[in-house]
Amino acid sequence: MPVVRISDATFVDLKSIATWLGADTPSKTIERLVREKMDALDLERDAGEEMIEAAASEGEPFFFERTPGLTFTRILAANLEGQSLDRPNWVGLLIEMAKRVKAKGFTQDQLVKELQIPTKHDSYEEEGYRFYPRLGISIQGQSAQDAWKEINRLADKHRIPVEVEFQWRDNEKAQHPGRVGIIRAGT
Repeated sequence: MPVVRISDATFVDLKSIATWLGADTPSKTIERLVREKMDALDLERDAGEEMIEAAASEGEPFFFERTPGLTFTRILAANLEGQSLDRPNWVGLLIEMAKRVKAKGFTQDQLVKELQIPTKHDSYEEEGYRFYPRLGISIQGQSAQDAWKEINRLADKHRIPVEVEFQWRDNEKAQHPGRVGIIRAGT
């Protein structure tokens, strides 16, 4: 990783900006500022393997602009609308997102139509479905990839910010075994 030297005054300013952005390291603050500027300029960064290797060698999570393969992953931390979720998993995060969408005034019927995953009105607990009383609907279980696809879609459509830090399990079939990544939506 390249080393960048900055003045003491700029470092103090960077710490102030980090507090404002909610970033916990100078590196994450700079990454966010650069990402925001690149978005404003309509520029894209190539998320090649060399970037993943660099992040892994530094022991820091890698931020993915595009969703990687999520098979064989587990969520380490999830933040939904600025709130950390306790012991999150992919389906639990999807259910929390559905609750946030419903809270925007959706009826049970509207929510079933809004979700682009298998859902049923009322209680149904066969064929992999589970009933969620707070939603009043049954939702079929989803893979990590499919759960994130729907979370991402809902977050972007309804402007509900979500950030997930996840880790690939040590499995040879995982995309990046043992590595940590971050994905975001709704921002």
